[in-house]
Amino acid sequence: MNRRLLNWISFRYFRSKKQTGLISFTSYVSISGIALGAFALVVTLSILNGFESEISSRVIDLESHIRITGQGIGDKAVYEIENLLRDFDLNTIYPFVIKKSVLSAIGTNAVVRLKGVDTTIFMDKIMQETAIIRGNNSFSAPTSDFPGIIVGYRLADKIGLYLGDTVNVINPLNIKSSFSIPYVGRFVLSGVFRLDLFDYDENLAFVNIHEAQNIFKMDDQYSGIDIRFNSYKNVPQIKSVLQANLNNRFSVMTWEDLHRDLFGAMKLEKYGSFLALSFIILIAIFNLTSSLVMLIMEKIREIGMMQTLGMNHDHIKSIFLRLGFITGSIGLFLGILLSLSLCLLQQYFHFIPLPSVYFIPYLPIEVHFPDVAAIIGAGMILIFLGTLYPSRRVAKLAPLEAIQYEK
Repeated sequence: MNRRLLNWISFRYFRSKKQTGLISFTSYVSISGIALGAFALVVTLSILNGFESEISSRVIDLESHIRITGQGIGDKAVYEIENLLRDFDLNTIYPFVIKKSVLSAIGTNAVVRLKGVDTTIFMDKIMQETAIIRGNNSFSAPTSDFPGIIVGYRLADKIGLYLGDTVNVINPLNIKSSFSIPYVGRFVLSGVFRLDLFDYDENLAFVNIHEAQNIFKMDDQYSGIDIRFNSYKNVPQIKSVLQANLNNRFSVMTWEDLHRDLFGAMKLEKYGSFLALSFIILIAIFNLTSSLVMLIMEKIREIGMMQTLGMNHDHIKSIFLRLGFITGSIGLFLGILLSLSLCLLQQYFHFIPLPSVYFIPYLPIEVHFPDVAAIIGAGMILIFLGTLYPSRRVAKLAPLEAIQYEK
């Protein structure tokens, strides 16, 4: 039978005024429920994407796309790795020293991670001036001849540090016995940063890389090499290239490897939210199913007449499948269009602010169109399953029974 005729009948049933007002009300509820579920899914996943992207960019800004660590890393290894990456979109490569140490000032001690990097790299690539809330982002202070140290604001508050205070850095690895005298480096607090990222503000401090080498007795060796690219899309492939060429002499880790637990938890939260919010659409599908069943009961005589005029079971089933898809698709795409409009406006204009307790001033939203495609796919599958039962049941009606049906 002509598909246009089946489509015309489906649209006519959809547009026709129902004799029973409850049928129309149930249809509107199902459309509204599906739209609400799709709206909630798109907005929630976009917010989770926004927070993940914001945290990822902050982690990358502070650390790197790829980190290489191991024993015996020196200038020769840095030069070798830089040559291996010559054909890639390399942004910056720099060595670093990082170890646990003890900060002591004004009779208060704190265990921190002390990271030594080149001053120019630190100022240009790691710690922008916007992250410095007191002092400057150079390892020097105009009031002292001691080298500078830059710490997080929570660490400064915990120890009670102010700009210009003298800070002792103790290497605990230098203590071999109770009679050992640890090496103590003396610094002046030249800057305080605020990142609002994990515990970095409380247990991370930066010094010049040569000062860190002196404290930890590393001569001209480094703890590792940080590498950044202009884009992190090909980082997994670059990691494989480095591992193949370095012959397992060093450990190669991406930024996702370094924070696997954090980003794994965020992905699990995203999948859990998708599954939980899909139940809103599922509940609306039950309303859709009930409205189709009630419509079939109202139109049952017409169905019997169409069967006597030559329509077979597949034609009747196809009409109500189309009707269910029309009703469900209106709700699904209405919810997606409204949510995309809101999300894209927030993504580019940031008109929804966040309270000052958060580390960003506006609600982060980032629309990923594969997520939207997944929502559409899941919604269409649920709509199909919701319309399958009533359409199959109505197709099994005998024409004589349908015509003689008493309401």
